[in-house]
Amino acid sequence: MNRKSILVICRTAPYGSSAARDALDIALSGTVFDMPVSLLLLDDAVLQLLQNQNSALIGEKNINAMLGALPLYDIEQVYTSMQSLALHGLEAVQLEPRPTVLDSSELQALINRHEIVLSV
Repeated sequence: MNRKSILVICRTAPYGSSAARDALDIALSGTVFDMPVSLLLLDDAVLQLLQNQNSALIGEKNINAMLGALPLYDIEQVYTSMQSLALHGLEAVQLEPRPTVLDSSELQALINRHEIVLSV
């Protein structure tokens, strides 16, 4: 059986719309079919990786629980870009799970090595 690799790209902040949760749902669903899945969080989506978010104040479910489940679904590859971190004044060590940080040429190589690329 040919197992195609999936890259799920999200650019949306963790709250305010369902896009961030939808991207995680898609990534988790891909593993059900025994497909290798990677997650790329760009722009405002990198904010999903900030710990101790209190989404109860805005009446939404906390996204940290879904992110914590990624290893249980064998999703161990979470990526972001140098530009996304700089945009928000963040460093990878502040984030969980800690993403692999890529420059623009590494981002293109990441996208090119996946057979299926979904942008949410």
